[in-house]
Amino acid sequence: MYFTKQEKVILRELSFDSRATVTRLAEAAGCSRPTAMKIIQRLSERTDMRFTLELNMERLGLGERYLVAIRFRKKPGEEALKQFFREDRHAQDVYLVKGGFDLLVFAVSGTAVDYIRWETRISETLSQYGPTIMPSRYVLSHFGYLPMAGSFTDFIGEDSRLDQTDRQMLGFLNSNSRTGYRELGSKLGITEATARYRLYSMVKSGIITRFTVAVQSPGEGYSSMVYFINYTFTKTTSSVAFANARSCYFSDDKEMPMFNTFQAIFPISGSFRSFGMVLCESRKEAMEKAVRRHRRIFRNEGIRMLYGELVRPIKGLLPFRSLDIKSDYRTINWHDPDYPGA
Repeated sequence: MYFTKQEKVILRELSFDSRATVTRLAEAAGCSRPTAMKIIQRLSERTDMRFTLELNMERLGLGERYLVAIRFRKKPGEEALKQFFREDRHAQDVYLVKGGFDLLVFAVSGTAVDYIRWETRISETLSQYGPTIMPSRYVLSHFGYLPMAGSFTDFIGEDSRLDQTDRQMLGFLNSNSRTGYRELGSKLGITEATARYRLYSMVKSGIITRFTVAVQSPGEGYSSMVYFINYTFTKTTSSVAFANARSCYFSDDKEMPMFNTFQAIFPISGSFRSFGMVLCESRKEAMEKAVRRHRRIFRNEGIRMLYGELVRPIKGLLPFRSLDIKSDYRTINWHDPDYPGA
């Protein structure tokens, strides 16, 4: 067992609501408040856990979002990549990958033109390593999310109706979503009551969808696999294959899961049609659930996959979730242009 029962309970509670009080966390775990605080500290040290936000990117005007797989002819050093992406405002998460490609980048941009300029700069700067860049536009979330870096506030659209104070508050909370109202007010130069009201307004409007946690590492022994899928749509795709895939997602939870196997499932448009990220207790299990199971489910759909094991983030964080997949998973019928989804 990698985590104790109390650690699992507290991690689960924090993934649902990272602003939960220590008293509530202690009650859920059946321990004292000092013990709960020690567990949080221990978890933070083991996984480099961060308290962060899940955001409604459409409401923020962040319509240009891309998942970019990069394969190199000659792999650059990790330090060179860290230095390159450190000050990159567009790259929110950058993961080293071992397998069919070498790097996964989650990027946001204000406009499509702005994104193209960024991609061109990537190609030019890394040209000595012979990069093959395979971008796909992140359309919507079936399930899960990817953490955002602080630079996302630079791309918030004017139609979000957020002023500079709101944007600064989102930046502070994205770095530490457990920040109290008094501290928020002090940082922003507003009263505690005003900070409370502004935060409440962003939650009520759906801009902030969840206070949650993310990590640098899920812990020793765990394996995270990322995959991109292309397939040929047939008459069975929506009626059979997609239904089989969803049933696997919905039935995958174990008793009292610390997190869900499927951390992210996104329909995408571009180089690929679908993206996913799984987190499992072994590489064998991750390979089975991310790759082999999809190949079985979509065996009649001409499936093609690009996949690899996520080594570690060189920028950003990993999602670390435990949610109700049935209620959070959004379904799209790709064959019916008039079907609005749910």
